[in-house]
Amino acid sequence: MCLGAIPNHFVLIYLKNGCPLPPSSTEWHNHKKEDAVTWEDEYLDQHELFRKLMAIESGNKPSKPQKESNKVAPILLDTPEKSKQQFEVIAEDEEDSNSLDLP
Repeated sequence: MCLGAIPNHFVLIYLKNGCPLPPSSTEWHNHKKEDAVTWEDEYLDQHELFRKLMAIESGNKPSKPQKESNKVAPILLDTPEKSKQQFEVIAEDEEDSNSLDLP
């Protein structure tokens, strides 16, 4: 069974045998019942066909132009370095410190 989602509706979609199928959603994987674990195995060939089609489609798209913002305005590491601070030791003995003895 295949359901399509359109705004405020779900529709039943009849697919041809062996047609490409996208992989199951992450939500389905996270929340499927124990008896549904092997359901996806029946469609591995169709998932692979879908991945191949998507690879072909993405290969036909022109690559996005790279932004030249870094060339025009490079990021400079010009933050002044702070001098190291000395800290005062308040308690040196274990008796003076707080203990977090948890059960």
